[in-house]
Amino acid sequence: MRAWNRGALLGGGLAVVLLAGCNRLLPAETRHPPREGVQVQMREVDPDGRATLQWQGRSIAVKAPPMLTSADIVDVRAALDAAHQPVLELTFRKESAGRLLHATEALVGKQVALTVDDHVLSVATIAGPFGESMQVAGTNMSVAEVHDMARYIVHGGPAPPQQR
Repeated sequence: MRAWNRGALLGGGLAVVLLAGCNRLLPAETRHPPREGVQVQMREVDPDGRATLQWQGRSIAVKAPPMLTSADIVDVRAALDAAHQPVLELTFRKESAGRLLHATEALVGKQVALTVDDHVLSVATIAGPFGESMQVAGTNMSVAEVHDMARYIVHGGPAPPQQR
């Protein structure tokens, strides 16, 4: 498996979290949930909070508790969006959809941090509410880098690089 480099993991700019264009129901045998022990979280960025995470050379603070965790996710996969740009797609448990929809309705236009094992993958602006699925787009990562990220979440492999 190809190792992630710091710039590829973090992306080159502000990512945008978008409502996925389709509400796909995946049969259990085709789902790719996060592996046991991996911590995927999405938390609101707190511009007035005490910074605890590093992202693109700056410190950021996030609010607790997370609005999204690994337990909410039933499928993680790399894909291409309508413009043929690589995206990370996350599909959520039916039981989590209402809570996520309510949380993201209140956060449209605000920034959130998507982390894996306390490493920031992206700081994104919520473009619209979502409950069943989302896409992380606009990260300037290659198709291979997005595949590596999805593979790490689902199967493991080289850990994300440490932030400086």
